[in-house]
Amino acid sequence: MEQLSSPIFQGVHLHHVAHESEDVQRASEFYQQVLGFKELELPEKFGPFQVVWLELPPSYALHLIERDPKSRLPESPFVVPNDAKADPSALWRGHHLSFRVSDYDGAIKILKERNIQYFEKTQQDGKVKQAFFFDPDGNGLEIGNWPVPS
Repeated sequence: MEQLSSPIFQGVHLHHVAHESEDVQRASEFYQQVLGFKELELPEKFGPFQVVWLELPPSYALHLIERDPKSRLPESPFVVPNDAKADPSALWRGHHLSFRVSDYDGAIKILKERNIQYFEKTQQDGKVKQAFFFDPDGNGLEIGNWPVPS
């Protein structure tokens, strides 16, 4: 194999995560009301489809984009086998977004109040608690009480 002069991209930082949705407004309300995202002003109109940009301060962005019904993109919650089940207990081994929360027990209370089905597990001898659940479009989410990086 040929040796490359620079084996990795330089200066890489996460800019945003994009999710497709059949109902962008519903998804936007979920991320704002459950996880505390704030809506950002869009710099321009994107076309004949709905887009919402959200921010989770200090530096995380989520772009919600109206799903193209003609799209055949892989690894989407909309491209699933007929026998698929929305089982949150399987999410820890599947595609999901993960968020650190400062008040894990308070976050679980919110999931319960909103009747959001979730699955809990722990790591590191019970010191780290995790909960897995789905957003309204079937995208996997995780919250956990990991220590703040130093």
